Amino acid sequence: MKITINGKEFDIEDCATLEDALNKAAVKPTGIATALNNVVVPAAMRTKTVLKPGDSVTVITAFYGG
Repeated sequence: MKITINGKEFDIEDCATLEDALNKAAVKPTGIATALNNVVVPAAMRTKTVLKPGDSVTVITAFYGG
């Protein structure tokens, strides 16, 4: 099935979780926030959140600065 992560399309297995998708996209799981279809998904729920075709994932990386 096809999903998007930060606007880039990925083809992932049916019934893949958000964590599976992040792994496929080579996104490190620490220091990030995730949203699925504009709804925040806590880190603890990434392994339990099953994706559907057409889902849109947004990954925001924390950074420091001023």
